[in-house]
Amino acid sequence: MTVIEKSPSENQSVARALAVLDLLSSTSSPLGVREIARQLGVAPSIAQRLVRTLANAGYLEQTGEASRYTIGYRAFQVGNAFVAQNSIHSAVMPELYALADLHINGFLGVLRDHAVVYLATVQSNGPIALTHRPGSQTYLHSTALGKAILAEMPDSQVRHLLEEASLPRLTNQTKISIPHLLAELKQVRILGYATNDEENRYGVYSAGAIVRDSENRPIGALSGGVPSSGLTKKERNRVIKLVVEAANNASRRLGARIDGGIFLPGKAQPAATRKPVVNATTMATPKRRTARPVGT
Repeated sequence: MTVIEKSPSENQSVARALAVLDLLSSTSSPLGVREIARQLGVAPSIAQRLVRTLANAGYLEQTGEASRYTIGYRAFQVGNAFVAQNSIHSAVMPELYALADLHINGFLGVLRDHAVVYLATVQSNGPIALTHRPGSQTYLHSTALGKAILAEMPDSQVRHLLEEASLPRLTNQTKISIPHLLAELKQVRILGYATNDEENRYGVYSAGAIVRDSENRPIGALSGGVPSSGLTKKERNRVIKLVVEAANNASRRLGARIDGGIFLPGKAQPAATRKPVVNATTMATPKRRTARPVGT
């Protein structure tokens, strides 16, 4: 059940309406009014009024099934406006497409509360299908994105954040001990990148690096994922190198000082000079697939 928390200064109706949107954006199938009421812990009559108001404004749409609802076009427009107004998205997207051309699934994530929120995902032509869509959340402790973000914080802040977050064991490789995670983050700070070797999902190896703004402040992280089966040490190092280069290029676009210089147009390493991680003879020529915008 989704618990609706409201501070004394909040409008209860607005809080409930936003909770309906949050609920429907996190489900893969339409929900009826009674199910929405049950999930939110409100009376069906209240849920009906909320749903009707949101549907009339275009934020929800009724499906062919009687009285079942999904996210509507207006919510899609609001999500797209966030992407259009977010400079990190435009700076990172060329790098995610370049990684996809090299058979590496690309991800852009930012910290929100106690989780990583995906702002963009780009599917390569590799064998791993994306399971995350923009706007969805993932864990801090088990992903390269999350660990890259955590490494920018002092240990005291990391400990406080992880103590309040959920740390499920997703695979037998997942680290759920805060002291073990703090020790790993110490290495991430030294190396400048984070890795995830089947810690979040079996069969996937990924590397992540931080993206910085013009003040060199961390504003998000970029990661790339490939199949872990049969991946050699040389190939892992190649993934790491490409991901770090991609994050640095995106940071330069935002004006960050990387390796002693600021980004100048045309100075980012072109994708054509980068070599695929996977042997081209064993995989078809990749086709770019666009990242789905937030809200879909």
